[in-house]
Amino acid sequence: MNISKSVIEKDDVKIELTKNELKILHYLAINKGKIVSRNEIMNYLWDSESFIDDNTLTVNMTRLRNKLEEIGLYNYIETKRGQGYILQ
Repeated sequence: MNISKSVIEKDDVKIELTKNELKILHYLAINKGKIVSRNEIMNYLWDSESFIDDNTLTVNMTRLRNKLEEIGLYNYIETKRGQGYILQ
């Protein structure tokens, strides 16, 4: 993961990430091995008291997972039902 370029790379394949995708992946990486709740991620992403649609996070997670799969990282982010997400 190259934070300054907003890119993930594996085996010379580079994929650009959006600002939110990068922030999600970075937050999960600094909490690797720990379950991170959806609320924690939403607070980290939007750092606001205003209501953010829960579906917005789901869409960002789906796009991030698809990009990780493009470079061969399958099941890299695991969903813990009712708890949150964990980076493998």
